[in-house]
Amino acid sequence: MSKKRYEIAVIGCGAIWDIAHIGALKEIPDDVHVKYVYDIDETLADKAANEVDATRVDNTDRMFEDDEIDIVAVLTPPTPRPEYVHKACAAGKHLLLEKPMARTVDDALDIFNTIRASGVKCFVPFMRAVSFGTRELAREVQSGTFGEPLSYMHTCLSPPYPWIPLEHWMHDQDESGGPLFDFSIHFIEAARAIIGAEAKAVTYGGGATTGRVKSHDHATLVVDYEGGQLGHYTKSWSFPPGVECDHIMTHIVCRDAVIVLAGWGAKTEVYRPDGVSEFTSDKPEHGGRADSFLNLIAAIEDGTELYADELNGLRMNEILDAMERSRASGSTEDIVLHN
Repeated sequence: MSKKRYEIAVIGCGAIWDIAHIGALKEIPDDVHVKYVYDIDETLADKAANEVDATRVDNTDRMFEDDEIDIVAVLTPPTPRPEYVHKACAAGKHLLLEKPMARTVDDALDIFNTIRASGVKCFVPFMRAVSFGTRELAREVQSGTFGEPLSYMHTCLSPPYPWIPLEHWMHDQDESGGPLFDFSIHFIEAARAIIGAEAKAVTYGGGATTGRVKSHDHATLVVDYEGGQLGHYTKSWSFPPGVECDHIMTHIVCRDAVIVLAGWGAKTEVYRPDGVSEFTSDKPEHGGRADSFLNLIAAIEDGTELYADELNGLRMNEILDAMERSRASGSTEDIVLHN
């Protein structure tokens, strides 16, 4: 339990609020209290305010001016986030900043520099950051238990997101970056920790196969890492809406073993020449957004290392930038690291 109860302001009360954050905040009521909520859609903001007994505000200025607010959770689409980050940092408010951190690498770099200059803490909730099991697996791979990591392959095939309309911004390539970076960004970020090397180049392939969404709905990214490792990531929204036939599979190939994660949060199996075993943790697979807030609070209170911060966010946007250049050029594009 934290040393005090932290006052939180929430900007953005859409899908990710409903899916992840409201439940997380209700799990830790002794540690956090939502004081304000804001959304450009007043109906969504009113609903969120009623759910957590918060005050809906008509603009965000009141949040940043209130000395009682400790943390601002920015749950908006990526495009408007730099404005809120600047205001939060100027006011000394810590941040929980949804992923991808920004829509462009320039905005991500601006966010990174603003946060670093201000000294506030920022948590970016990627899958690895909210999963006890994935963080533990990364530590185990890096320890050499399975031999050096050689490749990371992830595939997710599904309909478009069923909990939002087809015309939602998450299904719009210009707004979200498309399926790879609205969903598979989680696994690309996890691979960075598991492989233990920076990405150096990417090759994109994809297309709009169904016309149901304003995006490529089937996409593949091949990532070359500095240590010679390879990543291969495929995400598809091409299955017909309503079809219950999702497929999620991850293979991590190491020198002495293959690690298989069959599904989101499913058990992890390790295949070796002498047989198969299960990789287990003494903690649940997912800490969820509740653990995200608690990790951020611990970082504020005593400098605990964040599971993922603005540097992790910047690194993913650098890959996104190279991916978009590869999509436009049809060629492999180098990744530009900015610090």
